[in-house]
Amino acid sequence: MTQVEGQAWDTIWARWASVWEARPPEPAVVDLVARLKGEGRRGVHDLGCGLGRHLLFLAAEGLDASGSDISQTAVRECCRRLRQAGLAAQVTLSDMADIQADDGSLDAVIAWDVLYHGTLAEMKGATAAIHRKLAPGGYLLATFNSVESTSCQRSREAVARGEGEELEPNTFVVPGDVDSDKALPHHYTTAGELRRELLAGFQVLSLTRHGSPKYKMSGKTHQRVVWHLLARKMER
Repeated sequence: MTQVEGQAWDTIWARWASVWEARPPEPAVVDLVARLKGEGRRGVHDLGCGLGRHLLFLAAEGLDASGSDISQTAVRECCRRLRQAGLAAQVTLSDMADIQADDGSLDAVIAWDVLYHGTLAEMKGATAAIHRKLAPGGYLLATFNSVESTSCQRSREAVARGEGEELEPNTFVVPGDVDSDKALPHHYTTAGELRRELLAGFQVLSLTRHGSPKYKMSGKTHQRVVWHLLARKMER
């Protein structure tokens, strides 16, 4: 991601922070924490941590938690919230492919609603970086947009109207989008592509399709469909 995209996220967080960060931790994140504790693993990085929705939970659970985000606004607010809660975690300003940790040092990386913000090549770079940072047997918990999401079709329609651009197959930007974050690159994928292109060196423990309830936005019906992934770095 570029500095311009980081600035775009500053604007997005200013508008949507109260909605996105008011949600409790995802059940999959809670389950992963229980798994890590059961295995005596502690080092967890929250990639694209935003304002700290999951990072504060990880720190409160007593894990060696760290986080990173490309948005200065997010990093600043996340640090403020950690201080306010009396919690400790290192938070850095960095791209999703630049995790500030030693190679092989992390027990888990959480990338919730993060990795699909880019081209397929950028996603490959990020998952390869995660793989390097994980210890053998370390976990990756991540989400990916499905081609079944209505936002994928809406983006195609925007391209047909001359209001968006398809950067490559299934990667779109819609510069005029003001309802969410579609002015930034979004890649939509399939289970086959995920396994084929992004998960070299990982053992897939689960890859499940999750569809949200349908909802209205700007007068149109939407449904978000995502892939939830839990994988482990293969031990040599």
